[in-house]
Amino acid sequence: MASGDHPLLRPVVSLVYATLIAAVVLAIDQIFQFMPGAWFNLLAASVIALSVTTVVLLSRAAWRRYREGLDRRAAGWLVAALAAALLGGVAGVELVESAQLAAQISGADVRVTKPLIESLPRPTGATVLNEQPGLADTESISEEIKAKNLNAVIPFYRVELGKRGWVEDTTSASASTVRFVKGSFIVSIDLDPGSGSYALIVDRINANLLGSPSASPAPSP
Repeated sequence: MASGDHPLLRPVVSLVYATLIAAVVLAIDQIFQFMPGAWFNLLAASVIALSVTTVVLLSRAAWRRYREGLDRRAAGWLVAALAAALLGGVAGVELVESAQLAAQISGADVRVTKPLIESLPRPTGATVLNEQPGLADTESISEEIKAKNLNAVIPFYRVELGKRGWVEDTTSASASTVRFVKGSFIVSIDLDPGSGSYALIVDRINANLLGSPSASPAPSP
């Protein structure tokens, strides 16, 4: 920083850089651990903010050197600012593409299936870790649920959903997967022994494929 700068400029800039770098490190860590959340968006947004901040600082330095008659140094600072701007532009493009992809991956219409999945019974002590809409142009929605006893999950749903009129699709059942059908709605349970959790998925079959629309099932008591 130049001697003519405001005395608070250096600490403020240092704080901004520290915050943004911490956000980048956190986002990278969560991405490598495959944690749910918009971590890639956080990473891209943090890189953009770092780039903008850097471009501003380098441009000020280039202008100062130019005014001092140090044209070569000014050109060097300007090239560095352009490089930072390029990096920010790349991050911006990636952020836009990520947003578009997210709209496709998580763009399901869950107005009916969200209340349904939230009304379904869960084993004692189960904890919902994440809820995620499905692909665009579907009504799919899923929850990742941590269970105390994963082996008891499928027997639990066979009993509880059976009481509520859901019929098990035995043709697709396996040791770790089971599916239930009620009207045009499907409930799937997929166990993940490695994480001690399971995926609970609710979907609705397109009524046009069934020949006639099916009424929405009432939320489970």
